[in-house]
Amino acid sequence: MKEELVNDSFYIGFEGQPEILILFDNLTEKNILKMWNGYFETLLDLMCQYEPSNEGILHEYYAHEGWYEESPWEIQNLDAAIHLFKSFDMSKLTGEQIENSENIIPALPEVAQRISTFLEAAKSNGSNVYIVYD
Repeated sequence: MKEELVNDSFYIGFEGQPEILILFDNLTEKNILKMWNGYFETLLDLMCQYEPSNEGILHEYYAHEGWYEESPWEIQNLDAAIHLFKSFDMSKLTGEQIENSENIIPALPEVAQRISTFLEAAKSNGSNVYIVYD
């Protein structure tokens, strides 16, 4: 049986609220990044304002497809997803965007960094990555 390695540091304090799991596995372990859906959706919503949303994760989010329709949903282009989360840039946000999400904005750079690091680990393992929406 595979050992489950769960990083839920972005879900602590939000127990019982909707969650997103990003996961990959190899022969011996299953790696899970568990976070509050509010962090994930706010991050994607903000990036939709300055990144093209015609493909990949932003397209799935904007169209409410992908993990919203089928779960688990496989990230098809891991390189593009890594680039997307590495490109999160607070300086591209407007004052209004910051005000509308001021309680969680301070955590978003770390959330984006943690997601990109997690995706890079999956890529280096040659693993497929899935998003599970609950």
